[in-house]
Amino acid sequence: MIANNPLSTYKNRLPWHGFGTDDPNNGLYVYPVEELIKKAIIQHNPKHSIAWLVYDLDSETAWTDWQEEEKPPPNIAIINRENGHAHFLYGLETPIHNYENASDKALRYMAVVDIGLTIALEADPGYNKLISKNPLNERWLTIIPRTDLYTLDELSEWVDLPKYSDRRRKLPEIGLGRNCNLFEDLRRWAYKERRKNQQYLSMEMFCNAVRQQGLIINSKFQQPLPHNEVRATAKSISKWTWKNMSASGFKQWHKAVSKKGNEAKTKKSMELTKKIKQIKKECPLIKQNDIAAMLGVNKSTISRHLNNN
Repeated sequence: MIANNPLSTYKNRLPWHGFGTDDPNNGLYVYPVEELIKKAIIQHNPKHSIAWLVYDLDSETAWTDWQEEEKPPPNIAIINRENGHAHFLYGLETPIHNYENASDKALRYMAVVDIGLTIALEADPGYNKLISKNPLNERWLTIIPRTDLYTLDELSEWVDLPKYSDRRRKLPEIGLGRNCNLFEDLRRWAYKERRKNQQYLSMEMFCNAVRQQGLIINSKFQQPLPHNEVRATAKSISKWTWKNMSASGFKQWHKAVSKKGNEAKTKKSMELTKKIKQIKKECPLIKQNDIAAMLGVNKSTISRHLNNN
């Protein structure tokens, strides 16, 4: 864990330009960070990076509930002095990037942890996570329950990771689950559209088509994401897809993926051979059936590795 001053970290991680307001009823406007930091409600994460997992708690006793029920202490708790409602911020040691070529495995893991925390904290499941109370603004009561930032693995220990850890399952539309579903559904649509549809004469035309499809996907969520977030996701996906999923680009991408897969298979095979030889060395009279049972593979696999090496 990294010891730090959460408020300093918060300030350093703010976007250079972000949405802010003193009253949401008057709309959101983009400000440079020098002006953004003065607003009461602001964008806490940069466009393509998630440094804070943020939760909206609408209970009048939000501040005491998490302590009584042994829930993870937030790094920053920002409380409305008038009604007790709060935003809880959990800082990640290593921010997770969410641009097109970022790790989808890391994004999904983060979304699953976020869903679990939303449920555990009984936070608002429809909260879009774009803006939150500014802990540097004197309008709010700001408390620092914990100074050390979290890893995703550490946060996962506080929640029951749902069955949606299975990548074949869609995530529920809670918290970052919507972001993850939008990203996955839209990129798959864009890949297929780019490879099979040659009507697009420019990247701009393709970007417009991806953006429209993103808005269609978003409209089906019970609590849609903000349009600017959909546009940002669509833009990053369309730019990467236009470059890498053309006829020639797709061949190169597929070749690189195949090479990586073959290298992984070779490494795994060599590790298995090493284990088999070690067992055979320690127990010269052991039967192949017994080695197969020990390693959880077929007898034919044991025989092949012994004969080929």
